[in-house]
Amino acid sequence: MNSRLFLRLTTTALFATFLASCATLKGIVDVKKPTAEVAGVSLGSLSLEQATLLVDVAVSNPNGFALDAAGFDLDLGVAGSPLASVNQPDATVTVPANGTESVQLPVTLKFTDLANAIGGLSGKNAVDYTVDGNVLMDIPVMGNISIPVDFKGTLPIPQLPQISFSDISLSDVSWSGAKLMLSLDVENPNAFGLDLKSLAYNLQAEGKSLGKGTLNSVKLEQGQSQKIDIPLEVSLTNLGISLFRMLSGGEAVKVGIDGSADVAPDIGLWKPEPLQFKAERTLNP
Repeated sequence: MNSRLFLRLTTTALFATFLASCATLKGIVDVKKPTAEVAGVSLGSLSLEQATLLVDVAVSNPNGFALDAAGFDLDLGVAGSPLASVNQPDATVTVPANGTESVQLPVTLKFTDLANAIGGLSGKNAVDYTVDGNVLMDIPVMGNISIPVDFKGTLPIPQLPQISFSDISLSDVSWSGAKLMLSLDVENPNAFGLDLKSLAYNLQAEGKSLGKGTLNSVKLEQGQSQKIDIPLEVSLTNLGISLFRMLSGGEAVKVGIDGSADVAPDIGLWKPEPLQFKAERTLNP
């Protein structure tokens, strides 16, 4: 091979390599900006003390080559105050070419912090929140860029139901005993429904039990209050002579009730301990 032919072939090869490199470089330089969004937020766990939210972040890559998300910086806020955050500056997620990749980020909010931020939780069964922040993307040639994301949602604030005396009345007194009508007010202050199962009660006065029992189930819709009437027949033996004389003699008697119930919320993530309740009321003959 003479030197002129060799030079021509070498020049052609170098030129082809140069063109290929230019095409590759153009493909890299001509990068389309990826997009990101908070696709949704779900409850990971819930208790009377705190809630853990799972923030789903979806990153879309419109380019013909894969990109890496280099970090996540998100704040969860209520009433303009950031109360919890996700800060993962070194979290690497690879987004495929012309595809989307999602990542789930947990963030925990303590209800004491929430109460301090909004001046208390009395009367509140839910609160609006925001998620704001940035997804950091590693872009060839351009380096790292930030993509803002935001989301708005509502967080339930769980509360135990309330059981109290509505009324108690004496319908009849005889030498065999007394007939009582016990009325309870049951209230569900939550933004979700719940069941009270195995509601057990014990009515007492002057140190003696006037009657006890168990209700199978009481279903309460969100924010619902319900009145439960429980008729009781108390024998003279259980009533006691002194209490019987007080009732039949026209004197008022203070009676108390205590009991427990299993709470089954419609939100399966919250599994509260059994509810204990206690109340007192005056029984007038």
